[in-house]
Amino acid sequence: MNTSKPFFEIYTFDQVENNQQFNNPVPHAHDLIEIIWAVSGNCSLKVDMQTYSPKCDQVFGIMPHQLHQFTADFNAQGYIIRFNELFLQEYNSVYHADLLLVLMQSANVSYSEEIRNEMKTIMDKLIQEFSQQQLYSSDILSRYLNILFIHMSRQSHAAPSTNQQTHNNRQAKRFIQLVDQHFKAHKKVSEFADIMCVTPSYLNEAIKKTTGYTAGHHIRQRVILEAKRHAAYSDNSMKEVAWDLGFTDICYFSKLFKKETGYNFSEFKKRQEKVLAV
Repeated sequence: MNTSKPFFEIYTFDQVENNQQFNNPVPHAHDLIEIIWAVSGNCSLKVDMQTYSPKCDQVFGIMPHQLHQFTADFNAQGYIIRFNELFLQEYNSVYHADLLLVLMQSANVSYSEEIRNEMKTIMDKLIQEFSQQQLYSSDILSRYLNILFIHMSRQSHAAPSTNQQTHNNRQAKRFIQLVDQHFKAHKKVSEFADIMCVTPSYLNEAIKKTTGYTAGHHIRQRVILEAKRHAAYSDNSMKEVAWDLGFTDICYFSKLFKKETGYNFSEFKKRQEKVLAV
């Protein structure tokens, strides 16, 4: 699978029953966002050493690089959607802060029967469009996915929460939006904390409690996502990309890119050229 270009796939449990890439008895991680919805039957999901038994009114969002393990009985029914952030960036003009929060908190939300029926209809439409792969399929898939997220977001906002959870959610949403707007100018948690009029330690704690990741992680991922897009879709050199993203230390940018992607910039760019040439 190539996750350095826009990527999306959706399957029913039946379609991946014997595929260990999905129904995997061994904990693993990847750089995709994964949505698992068990409609019926028994299944087990472990995420970062926490074990869940998904019910028909729960949808689980697994974020990139989270260690997870999913198994389902032969009679279990449900859906698995996987996509990367480049898919969201390519077919949506805004970095969805709301979406990320909904996915990260989806295991704690119970869906009403009405919303479950709406979501199942959308899932079936996604399955049909993905299986056909016709002209503009990616655009249609993105639109259906957006509708699915809207239903999830509505139910998430309707779910009761403590005052502290609500406050952390607001802080996390604002932080992610600010990162998307200012990641070229600001790279430090302290800089975003100053904008939000909070301390860096408080911001890190609020973001980690809400999303499972530190504030610094979100900043780095947003920067690297943009760097990948430059590498894949432009002729810019590493130095030009680094300058465009606000780095004055080219060596630091090179080390950061290698650490986050596993490739140095030129290797990554060559891999993308081969992919796009196919």
